[in-house]
Amino acid sequence: MGDIEESVKQEKKVVFVTVGTTLFDALVRTVDTKEVKQELLRNGYTHLIIQMGRGSYTPAKVFFFI
Repeated sequence: MGDIEESVKQEKKVVFVTVGTTLFDALVRTVDTKEVKQELLRNGYTHLIIQMGRGSYTPAKVFFFI
């Protein structure tokens, strides 16, 4: 049973936000808020990847260690 628990703990759940090459600063800014990140963590997500285009907003770099 310990092996199953270890594999669940190490499982990655990824949210991938992509805006292509267009300007979607509002979406990137919203996804980058503390509230959204906390909600993702509460729902078991371990990684947030934001692929940006030509926007001017630079998201914070946050690393979760679970």
